[in-house]
Amino acid sequence: MFERILKQQMMNRVLYSLIPITLFAVFLFGWRVLAIVAVANIAAFISEYIFVRNKKPGKVSMAAFVTASLVALTLPPSIPLWMSALAAVISIVFGKMVFGGFGTNVFNPAILGRTFVYISFPNQMTISWLKPYVLSDFPGGFARWTVDSSMQTGATILNSFRASGEAIYSMGDAFSGFVSGSAGETSALLIILAGIYLIITKTAKWQPMLATIVSLGIFTWIYYPSENPLYFILSGGAMFGIVFMVTDPVSSPKGNWGIWIYGLLIGFLTVFIRRFSLFAEGFMFALLLTNALMPLIEYSLEKVGKK
Repeated sequence: MFERILKQQMMNRVLYSLIPITLFAVFLFGWRVLAIVAVANIAAFISEYIFVRNKKPGKVSMAAFVTASLVALTLPPSIPLWMSALAAVISIVFGKMVFGGFGTNVFNPAILGRTFVYISFPNQMTISWLKPYVLSDFPGGFARWTVDSSMQTGATILNSFRASGEAIYSMGDAFSGFVSGSAGETSALLIILAGIYLIITKTAKWQPMLATIVSLGIFTWIYYPSENPLYFILSGGAMFGIVFMVTDPVSSPKGNWGIWIYGLLIGFLTVFIRRFSLFAEGFMFALLLTNALMPLIEYSLEKVGKK
């Protein structure tokens, strides 16, 4: 199997940055999280290998494992394992291979797979969430397959705020990650540390991250003037997406003007969808819409001499 994998150091570094996030998710929700990630990676490997086996060099890129790990960590920890596999297959086949394979995709593959299962299976993706273990429960999920059924809850940070207008978790909880949510999206602290590592190792650019954070903060302040914008930046899947998906070197723009417009659009659309649509979390739709618009925007910028 290993001889069929194309080694890519940049992708290895992304996977390294996901290790603390994954281990923390296991502590919060149990070893089932690791099974979700493993199943997604196996499905991604098989899906990509089917397409590349008769082409030179006939190897699966490490990017497939990055995509699979990312999409798995954006899923609820209670999701059926087959849905994790399906999300990975959609990510690889329709997010990457139909566009020609590695380096040619228009959309971020992981967010495409996540959006597909979000729309197709809303009950599993939006209703039943697991209450996480906290430090006083140590060893927590490290000693269990999953959390007890009695620890189910119907509320994530954004779901509860949308329903009642009140925050059920403190800023500290949202920052540290001891909250209900998708497996890898709860801890803003670990995600930020991962982002710093990716920037220092020149694996990801800081400009798309900063542009999106600034835009998200400004439009949150405009649409929710009585709330702390930082709470909304730390809540939900936005921070995870900003660090790991906005920075995708293939689907993100290359020029400076394009990067700032890219971040501006993602931030605006995320808040707009959160505020006015049926969906509590708007980041995934915002990123896909911006991915679709950016080729035209970059073409227009080139025409007017702005890069």
